[in-house]
Amino acid sequence: MERTDDECDDEKEKEEERNNNEDDLYSVCVLGAGPAGLTTALAMQKMLSPPKGTRKPPLSGLKITVLDKNPNALDGNLGGGFNINGGAAVLEKLGVYEEVFSKNANRLRAVLSRRCDVDRTRLFEVDIEREVRGDFLMNAKELLVNEERGEVMAGTVMRADLSKSLRESLNEETCDVVLGCEVIGVDAESGEVELRRRDGTTTETRKFDLIVGADGIDSLARKCVVESNASSGDGSSSSGSSNSSRSGGSSTSGRKEPIYSGIKILFGVTGVDDKPEDLIRELSDRTTAHQWFGDGAYSLVFTGGGENKKRHNLAFCSNEPLGSANSNPSWRANSSVTKEYAHNKMMKANMPADVLRLCLRCERFFEIGVFFHEPLDSWSSSNGKVVLVGDAAHAMPPFLGQGANQAMQDAYVLAKCLATCGADIKNPSKVNEALQSYSNTRRPPTEAIMNASRFVGALETGKGPVSLFRDLAFFVAGKFGVTGK
Repeated sequence: MERTDDECDDEKEKEEERNNNEDDLYSVCVLGAGPAGLTTALAMQKMLSPPKGTRKPPLSGLKITVLDKNPNALDGNLGGGFNINGGAAVLEKLGVYEEVFSKNANRLRAVLSRRCDVDRTRLFEVDIEREVRGDFLMNAKELLVNEERGEVMAGTVMRADLSKSLRESLNEETCDVVLGCEVIGVDAESGEVELRRRDGTTTETRKFDLIVGADGIDSLARKCVVESNASSGDGSSSSGSSNSSRSGGSSTSGRKEPIYSGIKILFGVTGVDDKPEDLIRELSDRTTAHQWFGDGAYSLVFTGGGENKKRHNLAFCSNEPLGSANSNPSWRANSSVTKEYAHNKMMKANMPADVLRLCLRCERFFEIGVFFHEPLDSWSSSNGKVVLVGDAAHAMPPFLGQGANQAMQDAYVLAKCLATCGADIKNPSKVNEALQSYSNTRRPPTEAIMNASRFVGALETGKGPVSLFRDLAFFVAGKFGVTGK
């Protein structure tokens, strides 16, 4: 079960007792209970804990603590949905494909793109299953076809469903999930994390062998990594001289702070669509993602969720100043965004009738600015005490649907690299070497995807001549099969 800050006192006493009696226990703190953090905890359990029936290494064991300041981080109604493919392949490797992916995914079989003109001109259509099974150049067939079931691992899930199932897959003996405790300080030199309870008055400090920053786009761990590497003189930042970071600190750097892309997304989510007599979206459309392109804006409609848990998602993207929207890292619904506001905004962009109808059926909305991070030279602190995964390492625009997928792949590779340390996992030089291997492995693909996402986002929301070029380019690319690749 998840813990709240009201139960932190008992946990602190237990932690102190463990520290006193089991100095060889390897302790990991994961900041953030989203898909990135929970997948990290699961991957570490699978790869760092000794398998049943084998001799234990010199370490007495592994202890993971997952912290999240949001007491409702695993609430069933939090956030929207997203596309999952490479992340599904990770779940397969971790042995939880059935209970995490199959249970929660809506199959994604096609993507259909059209213009918002009078004729609703078709630009392209991609048959995902055919593309994956027929691909030999990019290794998609080997990577994205489930070995046991022989099915293409491509679907759309609701964030809340995925997080809940990941949490249920964790072994509670070696992992605690603590909700409602805000991290206000991370110290790379000592490996300490400073926490503040929800009452805002009580703080405490805990020490860990490794701190994993899965704390999103406004990551405190990222600031700590940047400052640690700057003070060690590796050139990864232009400012900062301390190995610790706190919320509201005065040190700033272009490499620490996220950058606004110039694009806003209005995201809507419907209630569960489980009434055959009153379908929100036709059954035949549920396995297809529909894209609509207009002048300076486009919309995406898709269905997420497992059987009897289908929810429909609407993302309206537009090129405009940031205004009042922020990065919304908590994925809480924005109460200031009304249904009328969203409907009017989409009408002005000439979105089609089915998009407008779906908008009116949404039960919650989010309005977020699309931010990204500049690449870092290293994703870990100079002494190997803090390491980054997911948005904390490489926040990227969502226009290729790869944010969560890349985060889950980070988690897998991080755990795999740490596992190479074996019994030397408390040896700083061995751990640092493993973290550098992880960073070197994951940086190139995520940087390439981030740059491609930035380009695609600018193209898809372009105005005037840019939108005309976009439509022509997509139409031609569709004719020659490039969009599928």
